[in-house]
Amino acid sequence: MKAGNWLEAHPRRAVTVAADDPLSVAAQALLDEPESRDVYVLDDDGRVRGHLGFRRLAGILLAHLRPTHSRRQLIERITPGTVDEYMDERVLCVRHDERISDVFHQHMERRVEDIAVIDDDGRLLGVIRVRDLLKAALDG
Repeated sequence: MKAGNWLEAHPRRAVTVAADDPLSVAAQALLDEPESRDVYVLDDDGRVRGHLGFRRLAGILLAHLRPTHSRRQLIERITPGTVDEYMDERVLCVRHDERISDVFHQHMERRVEDIAVIDDDGRLLGVIRVRDLLKAALDG
C-alpha cells in the first residue's frame, strides 16, 4: 500500500511546531495529542526541517531530575532553549507515493513511532502511526 492511500483511509494529524518555538511549546503540543510520540519541526512553507521524539524532549525538560554526567547534560539543565537547538535534522520521511513496506524497517530501526508522510516538495501531509499499522495487521 502506498503511504498516501494509507493517509486517506487512516487520517492522523501530525504534531508540529516552528523551529523558533520554545521547548515547552513542543512538549505541550505532544501532551495535547496523547497518542503521538513525535513532534515535527516545519519551516514557513510546511516543509519538514527536523524532529523531536518524546523521550528526547522529556530528557531535556526533566534534566533537573537526573544526575549530571556530561557537560552537555549540564548545559541542558541550565539553558533549555528553542526547538531548533535540540531537534534532529535527520528525519526519516516517506513520500506519499512510496510503499509503506519499503520504509517501515528504517523507522523501526530508529525507534520512531510516527512515520512522516511528505509530498514531492517535502511538505508534511500527515503521519502514519506504527500503532495503527500493528492494529491493521492484527485485524488482518
